[in-house]
Amino acid sequence: MEKRKLSDFVSFVQGVNQSRAEKQFGDQEIPYYDQASFEDDYRHYNEINQEEKINESFTSEVTLDKRDIVISNSLQRATMVGETNIGKVLSINFTKVNFINEELDKHYFLYLFNNYQDIQRQKERELQGTGPILRLTKQSLEKLIIPIVPLKEQRQIGAIYVESLKAQSKLSEYARLLEKFTGTMLETKLKE
Repeated sequence: MEKRKLSDFVSFVQGVNQSRAEKQFGDQEIPYYDQASFEDDYRHYNEINQEEKINESFTSEVTLDKRDIVISNSLQRATMVGETNIGKVLSINFTKVNFINEELDKHYFLYLFNNYQDIQRQKERELQGTGPILRLTKQSLEKLIIPIVPLKEQRQIGAIYVESLKAQSKLSEYARLLEKFTGTMLETKLKE
């Protein structure tokens, strides 16, 4: 299996400092892509209509569109932007992934970045910072070495990854409902 640098397939755009963004966009109110936005996209990633693409309201390299890939620098996780976060401006804690060619499938990238053990080890070695918050830098992301398989296999792996996320989401919902049901039953029993 061939292995190549991630930077052969993608480029990275760092989020902006809020004070710089306010200068760039002038008097417009700027909706920032923040941790809550990331968590919403990460939680609902498997629900995104994978084909539809909607234009952004701002025109900027740091503005997000549906199906863009965003990395949380502190969580070292990636997700796909959903409809609720279209047009938001990427804040400094996030990095946007621009695919420079058609040789790397987005879902395959997400699988590699979030789950592939070799990439996890590489990310751990590249973390920088002090104290409890360690981050991935743009330079460390560019150094990552990824396995390259034919595009058809990438799409299959990506599809399996999305299906596993759907199953995990359903299992989490069932666990939450079971916990609620059990709690209700036990409380009813205690009241008798």
